[in-house]
This record gives sequence, structure tokens and C-alpha cells, in this order.
Amino acid sequence: MNQYNNKNDYEIIDSADMYYQPKYPLAEAPCSELQQISYEKVMNTSVGREYQAVQQVNVGESVSAALGILATILKAVNPTLGAAAGVISKIFGFLWKQFGTDPQAQWKQFMEAVEYLVNQKITDAVRSKAVSELAGVQNALELYQEAADDWNINPNDTSAKERVRRQFSSTNTTIEFAMPSFRVSGFEVPLLTVFAQAANLHLLLLRDAVKFGNEWGMPAAEVEDYYTRLQKRTAEYTDYCTNTYDKGLKQAYDLAPNPTDYNKYPYLNPYSKDPIYGKYYTAPVDWNLFNDFRRDMILMVLDIVAVWPTYNPKIYNNPYGVQIQLSREVYSTVYGRGWTNNSSVDAIEYTLVRPPHLVTELKKLAFDERNLFEAETVPIAFSKVTNTLQYVGSSTTWEQSFSVPPIASIKTVHNVSATDIGNLSLSLGAVPFGFSFYNKNDNPITTVGYSGGWWNGIPKDEGSNQNSHHLSYVAALETQTTAGWFPTYPVPLLGEWGFGWLHNSLTSTNTIVTDRTTQIPAVKAYWNRGAFSVVKGPGSTGGDLVQLSPSGEVSIMVKPSRPGIGSYRVRIRYAATANGRLNVKKYVDRVHASVTYDYKQTTTGNLTYSSFQYLDVYNFNLAESQFEVWLTNESGGPIYIDKIEFIPVNPIPEPPESGPGYGNYQIIYALSSGAVGITSSSTNTKMAITQNNHGNNQKWLFEYDSSKNAYQIRNSERKDLVFDYNTFGILYALPNEHKETQYWTIENVGDGNVYLKNNQGLYVTANSLPGSYELILSPLYSHLKSQRFTLQKSN
Repeated sequence: MNQYNNKNDYEIIDSADMYYQPKYPLAEAPCSELQQISYEKVMNTSVGREYQAVQQVNVGESVSAALGILATILKAVNPTLGAAAGVISKIFGFLWKQFGTDPQAQWKQFMEAVEYLVNQKITDAVRSKAVSELAGVQNALELYQEAADDWNINPNDTSAKERVRRQFSSTNTTIEFAMPSFRVSGFEVPLLTVFAQAANLHLLLLRDAVKFGNEWGMPAAEVEDYYTRLQKRTAEYTDYCTNTYDKGLKQAYDLAPNPTDYNKYPYLNPYSKDPIYGKYYTAPVDWNLFNDFRRDMILMVLDIVAVWPTYNPKIYNNPYGVQIQLSREVYSTVYGRGWTNNSSVDAIEYTLVRPPHLVTELKKLAFDERNLFEAETVPIAFSKVTNTLQYVGSSTTWEQSFSVPPIASIKTVHNVSATDIGNLSLSLGAVPFGFSFYNKNDNPITTVGYSGGWWNGIPKDEGSNQNSHHLSYVAALETQTTAGWFPTYPVPLLGEWGFGWLHNSLTSTNTIVTDRTTQIPAVKAYWNRGAFSVVKGPGSTGGDLVQLSPSGEVSIMVKPSRPGIGSYRVRIRYAATANGRLNVKKYVDRVHASVTYDYKQTTTGNLTYSSFQYLDVYNFNLAESQFEVWLTNESGGPIYIDKIEFIPVNPIPEPPESGPGYGNYQIIYALSSGAVGITSSSTNTKMAITQNNHGNNQKWLFEYDSSKNAYQIRNSERKDLVFDYNTFGILYALPNEHKETQYWTIENVGDGNVYLKNNQGLYVTANSLPGSYELILSPLYSHLKSQRFTLQKSN
């Protein structure tokens, strides 16, 4: 990483603090120098810019495709998980597009994206061989999907069994022979995304043999052979991907920055040529070269690697699948410039990138805007940015700030609610002068300073309209700008900005669901003491690890989605450098259970895939609305804890994501602030909409019954009474007899309101009476707001 030599910081007055706001991120920046050069050079510059734009699009689209594949796998449930080739069929279209003339276009784009990130071209011979092998893999997988579909429809048909066995064997052989073409010596890094995505397909294929082989008529010994191969290939592919990723990081770190390449960095034109401030753009460009590879290869490679352990159907045999959470934090492009005290890649890394830490959720941002000096050449100056953060499960928040010396009074403080920021854009000049924030659907939240035109979020999943990540952290470095002559020249402001992002699979609570196996990363703890630390993960775990040496203790706050329902097996995924003893406690208002387990040494050195093993602990009955899991290393180790897993003994389907969750709700009428409640405490009480007094008679529990695919709506004051209706269609709260008339479905209107529908397809409707509204059933009239209600979570 080459740095410009330092020069006198006070040679001339700054001419670089002009600013502009391009409409699009790749729009051509002002370039007055072009007026003095030839038409031929202008054309060369345009061609260069077009090339850079295409390459940047290749990277963005490749990341989006990889995120789409990941999202599909994370969301996979029955019947996809219960069908041969089910997951393969879901992701096949991301890799081999149904439109366009080149079926291998996505794979070529993967290669071109990494070539761009590390500035290394794949030779034509290596590229052609890889593309040829991918065409063979495509054909083989298509034949396998056809055979699998035949067997899925006719599972007892002898010919269908024989066909799927034969085609599985052929497809497996094809991929086995193809894989070496995706890790050619000397080109391992630019081929890494191709290798990882091909390996993902291979592991899913082997998973099918282990999961369905017996039903296909395979001998037990053959199925066991494929299980051994699945384990072997998972370890081999995982370690190869993490090691090659590390090798690529070194390549990216050694790339030489050129901040005057305006084809690649149009937003730096003309600032990076300024005789005083120009040299301070080199370090952020240099850091971005390194971070672009780190971020994009996490998204394209390491994220998919992190889900591979769940492909083992003997360990992860829950038919409803696994709820996986990625806890790693990635950082988008840094914009702006630093100053003499921070103008190095290491300084940027130290300030902008957080060291391994427990997961935090960003609750609020505050931007301090200071008053400008009369001769100051910037239009706006930020002197401080404050993150308000919260550990998962904690009831308290804390702040982390970045600031410059207070040389001027504060003009205003911009406060931004930050719990749902899915994207942002910057207003750029010599330094960023404003930030526009958007939610997960890209709807505007607010703008601080000038509205921005340079997008700086993480790409969406391909095929999704929602952002894939949410903002988790904002950091900034000091720079200086002109404000007249000495002693007010120069003056400090925050001029170099970085942003951290968390994947949306990482939730803000540790909620245990009743159907899927719930994985909770250990770094989602909120409390610790003793010999505790968070250490960098090996790249294959989807995030960092909790390290406990003797006496080290950590606590994770968890919440059942539906307290009192079911029992759970619990196990811990860990690695250890020596034998030891781990104590596991369940704590509510006191310790309810405490058992100590022996754990085994799993590694003597680096943490590889095989370093991680599972420790089964006692079953948990989740009767409480929330409780803590305490993990204490009593002796030995240290132990590195990756995840704690809750596996329902008898899985019960969760309610639809769009429906109400566990807890009390008020049913608020859309045309008033009135609430639905019972009108008396008798066992045959009419329901009505009355003034909302927030009483328990106006609160309801929505209890989902998967066998009915519907809810019972139980009153919170009289828990024996549920929504029902008489022969005239008038709603009453009646004793629960689990009759068909006592089950209801929830339909989202789309404006924040819902419809309540009975099993006959009739809708709850408010009928005006003197002083109140009674509730009746009627057909749907979509224009009537008298059929619309809001469900408000209540205590």
C-alpha cells in the first residue's frame, strides 16, 4: 500500500472544498481539465469510464445474485426441504438464467467481478475450461432435477427410484470431475466465487443422497459412504474457501491506489489533485481496495460457507429446517479524506472497523453540525457523530462517538431514529456534506445536511425489493479545511465517513421458534464477566466467537416465540484447545437448572472446519416469556463458542410471518380509536367497539393452530372466552369448544390494517349503534373501512 510523501500542509489556500451532487453514482463528475485536451483523449477517457462502470456493475450484480442464493437457502422450509433436489431447484435459476443467450453468463460475471476486485485476469484457457465444465454441470443437474421430480411424485415407483439413483450417481461424478477446474493453481482467488457456488451445489447434492438414499433403494453401506463423503467434502471445501479468501485479502492489500483515476473514482475529480489536500485521498482509496474485496467476498463466498454445516441431515434433521443468523459486520465504501494524524490504511481500519465485539443494535444517530467561520469554504461542517447502541437482550443503551476539537459553537444536532435504516446516500464534494437515510423498502426516513446522490448501502438480494442489510454503525475521521488566514486556517471537521452493516437474518432479539431449529450466535450475548473475550471468527462461522478461559462467563437473553409450548433439546457448537468443563445454567429470577459438562479438545492450532464439535446439554422447557442462558468455563480450554442451538422435540408450526405473534394485542377500529372488547364478564357476552380504556377486557391473545391454519382469538381478562358468533352473524365471546366457528384468519389490507375473516369467508364488520359499535359478519366490501382493524401489541 503505497502512500504519497507528506508535503507542507500550508502551501496555498484550499481550492478543493467545492462540492457537487451527482444524480447517479456513475454520473460523470465535473472535469475542467478536459477542456484543454484533445478529442482523442476525451474519447479514451470516456471509454475508460465506461469500462469501469461495467466492471462495477458486474461486481454489484454478482453480489446481488449471491445474496439471492443465500436468502433462498435461509428461507427454505417444507415442502422444499422435504423434496429431493428441492433446494437445488430453487437456486438453479440464479446460476443459470432463463433469459439471455449465454447460459453461463452468471458464472462468467462471478469471474469478472473477482478479477476486478484483485486486478488479476484469468487466462483464456483457464476460463474456457471452467466454463465448459460448468455447462456439463448444468446439463447433469437438469437431468437430476427431472429424475428427482419424477421420484418426488412417485416415491414408490420402482423405475422412478432406479432413475433417480442412476442420475444422482452420474451427476455426482460430473461435479467431482469438474471441481478441480474451479481451483486452478495461480488463479484460485479470481475463481473463488465460482468454486464456492459450485461446491454449494455439490454439497446439496450429497445431502440428498444421505437424506433420501434409503428411500431410493440404495444399500445402507452406500448411503453411509455418501455421508462420509459429505462430511469430507464439507471440511475440504470450507477450509479451501477460507484459506483462499485470506490469500485474496493479501492480494487486495497489496494493490496500489490511484486516486487520480477519475474513470474509476469520478467523485474525486478534481479534489484528489489539490496541491494541499489531494494526498489525503490516497489512504481511503487504498483502504477501499482492500475492503471492497473483504466485503464482497464475504457476501459472495463466506456467507454461503457459513450455512454448509446445516447440510448434514444426521445432525440437522428437523423437517422444518434451521433458522440461521449471520452476525458478521461488513463495511461499505469510505468517502472523504483524512488528515496528517490519520492518513493511513491502518488508521482508517483502526477507527472505522470495530474489533471483534458482541452484537449491538443501532438505536439512534446524532450528528452535531457546527457553525461555519465567515471565510470557510465548505457549505456544512459536522463536528461529531454519536451512535446509540444496545446489546441484544439488554434494557440499557450506551453511546460511542467520533468528534473533532470544539473550535466553534454547535448550530444544531440532527437526531435520527436508526432501528430501520436499510440504505443511505451521500452528498459528496471534497468531503461528504449530507446523508439521506432510507428504510428496508428504500422509503425515505430523513436527510441530514444536503440530500445525497451517491448510494452507499449493500446490494439487495436478487429478485427482492427489500434491502438485504441494516445499518449498524457509523464512524468518521477528522480532516481540515480552509477558513481564511492564520490562526483560523485550517479548521477541523469530520471529513472521512464509514458505515457498518448487519445482515437482516440477524434479528434484534434471541427468539426461539416452535418449528425450526433456532441458532443463536454466542456473540448475541449481553452480559459477561471474568476471563471473557470476543475473538475473530475463522471465516466459516458467519461471525465472531466468544472465548471463555477458566472463570469466564457469558449470558444470553432468550425469548420463546410462544411460551409454554413444547420442550427443546439444546446443544452448543464449540472448539477448544484443551479439555475442560462448561457449566450451563437457566436463569429467570433465580437459577432454575445448573449442570456442568465435560468438553473435549478439538484443535491444537488454527480453527478449521473440523475444529468445531457439538456439546449436547439438558432439555429446556420454555414456560417463561424470557430467560437467560449462562455459560461458565469452570476449568480448562479456552473454549470458543460459536452458537447455541434450540431444537424443538416436537416441532409445532409457527404462525405466518405476516400474522400476529405471541402476546396481548388490542384490536383497534380503523374509523376511530375505539377498541374491540367484551361487554360483560358473563360466559355469553356480546363484543363491541367502545372507548379504549386499555383494560384486559379489550386485549386479546392470538393463538395459532397449524392444523386449522387459523387463529383462536382469546380474551385476556376471560381466558376461557374466544371469538365466536351466533346464527345471526353477531359476534360473541363464548367458551372455547374448538368449534369451527371459533377459528379466524388474518388478511393484511396493505395500509397497516387487517381484515378478520371466519371459516365461512365472512368478515368482521362494525355496525354503528348509539354510543358504540356492535360486531357482525358480512361479505367483504373492500371500499368499506368499517371492516378494517389495526392490531396493536400491548402489555
